[in-house]
Amino acid sequence: MKILGVESSATSASVSVVENGKVIALESSNTGLTHSQTLMPMVNSTLEKAEVTINDIDYIAVSNGPGSFTGIRIGVSLVKGLSDPLNKKCVAVSTLEAIAKPLENTGVIAVSVMDARCNQVYCALFDCANGSMTRLTDDDAISIDELTEQLKNQTNQVVLIGDGANICYNKMKDVLKDISIASPGIRYQSASSVALIAEEKILANENNAIEASELVPKYLRLSQAERELKKKQENK
Repeated sequence: MKILGVESSATSASVSVVENGKVIALESSNTGLTHSQTLMPMVNSTLEKAEVTINDIDYIAVSNGPGSFTGIRIGVSLVKGLSDPLNKKCVAVSTLEAIAKPLENTGVIAVSVMDARCNQVYCALFDCANGSMTRLTDDDAISIDELTEQLKNQTNQVVLIGDGANICYNKMKDVLKDISIASPGIRYQSASSVALIAEEKILANENNAIEASELVPKYLRLSQAERELKKKQENK
């Protein structure tokens, strides 16, 4: 089974090809260019590195959120555009689950956190014990204070991972005892994790692979422009 993974939910972007649990090729970019400029060339380059064509790919996976509204839209649109003409199915992967993936099998409680601004984070908790990674909470957008309260009940070691790890750690370290931050080398989301998770989802249930028309972004909250418009309407 060959899976093409696409990740564009934050400043950097990446594309990967995974086959039978092994990462065959991975390319990342953090050039400051928009994902609309970099993603398709990265797809072509990654396929070339893996020595396959898009026709050889069985499924196409993408992190569909939460994260950057623009980045998610671009990634989802690209995958829909690739999948539909070729009649290939897609797999939607939570960005937060992809972030936690490197901590699988470590025995810790992985807390995926993405900076959502305004003292909020996108977050989800995963139990990484017993040779697996089990989701403990749904993806959510909450304040750092609310997340701190949730973590007070955890008895296992807590590891913060994601681009919100530092800001959360600085606010939690004096309140929570057994808390640390994942190393920079594994802290951020990657297309390889997206593709690996997609493969696991397909093997668990083929219905996790969906038609391109069913693939949609998962934002969790309104964009800043939508929030400002809603606020103006409420104040009228």
